[in-house]
Amino acid sequence: MNNQPMSTEAAYAFGTAKLSFDKIFLNFIKRLETIGSAWPFFARAYYRLFYKKMLQSEIKASGIKPGMKVMHVGCGPLPMTAMGLAGFGARVTAVDQDAGTLGWAERALEKSGTKNKVSLASGCGTTLDFTGFDAVWLSLHVRPMGPVLNRVMEHVSPGSRIVFRDPRDYLCSYYPGADNFSDKCGCKSLRVKQMLGKKSVVLIKEMPAEKNTQELEKRT
Repeated sequence: MNNQPMSTEAAYAFGTAKLSFDKIFLNFIKRLETIGSAWPFFARAYYRLFYKKMLQSEIKASGIKPGMKVMHVGCGPLPMTAMGLAGFGARVTAVDQDAGTLGWAERALEKSGTKNKVSLASGCGTTLDFTGFDAVWLSLHVRPMGPVLNRVMEHVSPGSRIVFRDPRDYLCSYYPGADNFSDKCGCKSLRVKQMLGKKSVVLIKEMPAEKNTQELEKRT
């Protein structure tokens, strides 16, 4: 068996193939979700099949409550996560960096009756201000995940939750797995098993050690 490392040319070709697959797969998902934006029946079926149970388990694991302020980054043309969170009672801001995508998302929100419960905004995760949000959901397709996650961690307050999803096994070569980001310093990490081999990760930002000690001293 040949265990020699790939040449520079081979590594470049592999990386290019991954980027091409990423783009093709993302475009495919966008097309499906665009159809859902125009056809409410399809959207409801799509939600029941792929989002409902997953989102319910994420809400339970994260411990968010109705009325909390939540941001969903990478909402796409059919913002199922944002709509589900709004239906739960959260105050939701759904973000995507594609203006055309946001146009379809607005249509989907209007058809679902949640337009007044979700605020839409344009932006990139590496430049967004996450200050004041009780929880942040990051879609699988958010790029670059590492820098975006670090920015979220810098902005949110202790006690805030960050939720992101692991790809199915056959997509792990193209999308970074949750375990690459789950062991963040100063965070409590919870892993939630989902159907069809998926996994959600909930990070809860903890108070810095010195502040935690000060709070304990105040109480005593």
